[in-house]
Amino acid sequence: MISGFYQVVLNKQTRFQVGDNANLADFTYVGNVAHAHLLAVDKLDKTYPYLQFREPLADITLSVGSARIPTSEVRPLGPNKNPSETDQLAAKRFESGEYPESDLRPVLRSKMDAWADQANREDSDTGGEQIAGQAFFITNGEPVYFWDFTRTIWRNLGHVPPPIWTIPSGLGIVIATIAEYVSWFTGKEPGFTKFRVAQATLNRNYDIEKARRLLGYEPLVGLDDGMKRWTDWYKGELEKQNLVQESEKTK
Repeated sequence: MISGFYQVVLNKQTRFQVGDNANLADFTYVGNVAHAHLLAVDKLDKTYPYLQFREPLADITLSVGSARIPTSEVRPLGPNKNPSETDQLAAKRFESGEYPESDLRPVLRSKMDAWADQANREDSDTGGEQIAGQAFFITNGEPVYFWDFTRTIWRNLGHVPPPIWTIPSGLGIVIATIAEYVSWFTGKEPGFTKFRVAQATLNRNYDIEKARRLLGYEPLVGLDDGMKRWTDWYKGELEKQNLVQESEKTK
């Protein structure tokens, strides 16, 4: 995948953007995928209690960090020159990360929710969802706009794109169709295809609640850190190729 991003740099095509960059995409660091596989092996004979489907999950904050929303019970002092004891207690809760019980609300699920039946069982039901045999989406849980991700990869590779020319998605499909017909006549592989337009313009983010609940999965490597590791590795591979080419020239 990264070689495709780098080829766009070599072709000097980074100024072109197909679509309005309003589509979210999920990407996954390979170490997180391996971690999920190990969790799945450990949970083959386990079940997930039905009543826990009512409990909220924490946000994934590896890349973006956490931001707390002030409430009437938990808030910073701000410009308050004469804070009362209640104000000071609210500020203390805000800084400490403590949540009052009134803020810890259960997850509310409609009948259209995948886990509605499990969450709405009687409180006395001590059963659970069987984990073996389930299928899971595994991502970093940090959906990002596709072209923001792409430009971050280019920047990490040492390239900053020139001013952007935006091509509407419909026009991109037309251009890609023409390119595919031309390649069919010439026998050359097309560099611009309808598949690539779809990849750049469609929403491709997935719900990983199932993996987080049943497997206990949480990404170990955040998206920002994963992109840096990925591009650092690729730059190392490019340097190795350059060394091989130089040595071939001297023979």
